[in-house]
Amino acid sequence: MALDFIPARFDRHKAPAIDSLINLLRSDAATGENGVLYYGWPNYTDYEAVRHRVDLALLTPENGVVFIRVVATPNERNISEASESLSQVAAWAISQMIKSPLLRLPKRQLKVPITPIVFAPGYEGLSVDGVEVVQSEKSLLSLLSTLVFNALSDPEFDEARSILEGAKALVRANRRTINDPTRQTAAVALAKLEEEIASFDQKQRRVALTILGGPHRIRGLAGSGKTVILAMKAALAHLDDPEAQILVTYYTRSLRDQLTRLITRFHRHFGEGDPDWKRIHVHHSWGRKDLSGVYREACLRSDMAPLSLSAASASARQGQNALDFACRSLIETGRVKPFYDLVLIDEGQDFPDGFYELCFYITKGQRDEKQIVWAYDELQNVFDVKVRSPEDLFGTDSDGQPRISLKRSLPNSADTNDFVLSKCYRNQRSVLVLAHATGFGVYGEPVQMLEDREHWADVGYEVRSPRMKTGDEIDVVRPELNSPTSLKAPEGYPLVQAQQCLSMDEEVEYCATEILRFIEGGLQPEDIMAIAIDDRRAQKYLSMLAEALANNGVKSNNIIADRFSEPPFTIPERVTLTTVYRAKGNEAAVVAVLGCDVVPLDTRNGRNRLFTAFSRTKGWLRITGMGESFGPLKREIDTAQKLSPHMKFKMPDLQKIETIQRDLSERDSKIQRLQAAIERIKEENGLSDEDIELVLRGKKNNGRR
Repeated sequence: MALDFIPARFDRHKAPAIDSLINLLRSDAATGENGVLYYGWPNYTDYEAVRHRVDLALLTPENGVVFIRVVATPNERNISEASESLSQVAAWAISQMIKSPLLRLPKRQLKVPITPIVFAPGYEGLSVDGVEVVQSEKSLLSLLSTLVFNALSDPEFDEARSILEGAKALVRANRRTINDPTRQTAAVALAKLEEEIASFDQKQRRVALTILGGPHRIRGLAGSGKTVILAMKAALAHLDDPEAQILVTYYTRSLRDQLTRLITRFHRHFGEGDPDWKRIHVHHSWGRKDLSGVYREACLRSDMAPLSLSAASASARQGQNALDFACRSLIETGRVKPFYDLVLIDEGQDFPDGFYELCFYITKGQRDEKQIVWAYDELQNVFDVKVRSPEDLFGTDSDGQPRISLKRSLPNSADTNDFVLSKCYRNQRSVLVLAHATGFGVYGEPVQMLEDREHWADVGYEVRSPRMKTGDEIDVVRPELNSPTSLKAPEGYPLVQAQQCLSMDEEVEYCATEILRFIEGGLQPEDIMAIAIDDRRAQKYLSMLAEALANNGVKSNNIIADRFSEPPFTIPERVTLTTVYRAKGNEAAVVAVLGCDVVPLDTRNGRNRLFTAFSRTKGWLRITGMGESFGPLKREIDTAQKLSPHMKFKMPDLQKIETIQRDLSERDSKIQRLQAAIERIKEENGLSDEDIELVLRGKKNNGRR
């Protein structure tokens, strides 16, 4: 495709020379080829904690990597300092790319040329060894025209881009040890899957790197990478400004460890050492005496005593969320002051409006400049929350205007500030289709449904039916493109099994036996999660399962064993035992869901719990329930597996069920659908980005019209 542009800083309007260069390099006359142009990226921190910045970076198959530093007031000293800094970034890039066999030539040479350039308008001083110094836009274009090397292949270009953008930071820190591949077949399959999902895809990296200088939203299915994107944004913002106060907040308490681990990994990859946790605050939304929280800390900064959950619940009006009441009560005191430079909100679908309003008030800047980024799960509304617009979430300002409006705050130079991630990397395609089918109830009595074919497309499906009217036979399919990872389940380890049992003892015995089989197949206990979805008997289910595993020498981490403690969700050499609410935001290679017979299939809450539980697995899924009560759900599961990757059902009357509201502007929706269509055409026809570009330009392969 044409040159992609990623703004990783938002202050370029302060430097007209940079704006002019961006316009020049994005023009066909300057490049005219595939590639990507970054503003403010990459940045690199050396061993002495000095941050080396690049104003512009250009990556094309023909030119390789070009780093540009703009020196607006050039003199010999400024040129020397800029050249030294650029040389450091170039050395860092070489050290990263030389690790890739795909980009390495014999004698540790690189296939990718890396050229540092200092752009110094009007400078007529001495040249600098190892760095090109150009004095005008014309001389820059002339230099670029001479930087023509053996063009990178598509895989080589993608590899170079992924390294520049930090995809390698996600590779597993410790590779899985497999002593006997012939016996440990489950471990072999899982290791191959983990290699597939170790890196960001290009769209995820683009969202993570993009900085707009104002609010924006990230939406997608569970497992589409939203948490990882927020962690990368936090690490990069901290490296860019170590003095900035950054908040990362979440709903599910057990998510803290994962966020902290990801932020640390990205910080170490792009800089040196660990983050300063006095500047990056990973806080639960509420908090308590032994756990920092957004609401609690805001109260303390305002010299107010935080309300306890019980006190807020008692004072809230009927039907009002306790956190909503607590946050609104604090705001009404008028004592809340801005504190954070950047606020990142994970699991946004679970927060009440009052919490969003509190986040608005604790964020610095004017309303359209407040750097608030919230990630919202499509189709994962465990607490029966609808998708709400930014205007609903943040409320109305004193002038009657919405405090946050994505349309109003969208910079002129940006395509969108509402990002939709349609690819799901956590779940296997058949498991995700099963989770959606049961979550909607399409093979039973539907209790919720997407609005239209555009919303289906937003979450990664294609509608094959010509119409979507009440009573129409509907056929939707999830293309492999939007569920790209594939677990090659070995013989004896089917991907999904639903077991109808006669008693709770039989359920526990079945799940314990399956867990032991997976451990025998080479998986570690911490690769496995058991979820008791029966709220009333969750404690009993999990304690019985813990005992059954202990009798076979396997330890457990029972998350709900002590309600006064907050254990890490995952502990090495222990199987995680949890409820569906505590499992949210986490994942495992194997998930066993117990007690499914009690889930009310005629409610959104019940269906959403099933979807959340089933979608925790990145590999295998085991589902159990007791007696005839489990029969209807088991029949739905069997039908979903038989028809996967399709869902085929009769369109319900949307007036009679609760529709999941979409809230996506028509323009953004069209962009998302066009991008998905192009990707599908490329995959089906084996085309490259260059082939698509030629088609869009109206040219044949020989370059002539």
